[in-house]
Amino acid sequence: QNHNRFIRLNFFLDRLLGQTAAVYAADLGLPPPPPLEEPCVGCVGPWYLKGFVGAANPVVGGIDYELHGPNFEFIHEDMKSTPLFGLGLGYDTGHYFRFDITGEYRGKGLFIAQDRYRGPTGSFAVGSGGGTNEYTADIESWFGLFNTYIDLGTWHCVTPYIGGGVAFASISVLGYKDVNVPNNGVAFRRDHTETNFAWAVYGGLAYQVTPGLTLDLGYRYTDLGDAKTGKTFAYDNSTIAGSFEINDITSHDLLFSVRLALGKQPAPMPVAFK
Repeated sequence: QNHNRFIRLNFFLDRLLGQTAAVYAADLGLPPPPPLEEPCVGCVGPWYLKGFVGAANPVVGGIDYELHGPNFEFIHEDMKSTPLFGLGLGYDTGHYFRFDITGEYRGKGLFIAQDRYRGPTGSFAVGSGGGTNEYTADIESWFGLFNTYIDLGTWHCVTPYIGGGVAFASISVLGYKDVNVPNNGVAFRRDHTETNFAWAVYGGLAYQVTPGLTLDLGYRYTDLGDAKTGKTFAYDNSTIAGSFEINDITSHDLLFSVRLALGKQPAPMPVAFK
């Protein structure tokens, strides 16, 4: 019994002396022990780098050729899908809003169109002077955007978002060829580049892998404006004149992005072994 009383007395004295030492340390101006760092808050800065790849699925609104009269009509136009690649620099306010500036290259996509024309009798039949033309070209573009996004909240590290952007699009029409099928005639159009005001709207899901790394899968509707060829010339290099316009090019784009936050990265959590 006396032994148990002695143990309790030692414990009381240890507590008393420890508290007294802490008070003396504070009186002497000694620094307090450093606080424990929080694992995520303040680990990364608001700026981020962005890289993305995707698939552009363009749609042509219409085509015009200044030498076509009422006897001509287009019966088909199409642009094939093409890959796209881009880089950007962004800023995350941390309060639902993000901004970034991106530069993007959209690879060469095949443009195809056909028309038909009436002969002197008003018939499209080849025997009556009618016929058809087939058009092909490569179309590529460079795209610079300023974007704003609204993050709609985060659930289990997944953040849905919407956004919009304004841009300048530089669209080049390359290697345009016009083949007159019934007459075996061939004409070409010189390469030409147009620079347009463009715009886009976004929607997607972002997944935060770590505080500094985010993966993003998104959809973008893009309006790039119009494209145009240079003057037309025949196979013997004689000029026919007249340019060809591809109007109202829009695109349904699928994007996969990686965002890397700039600044201090959090230390990995220690692994516990049993």
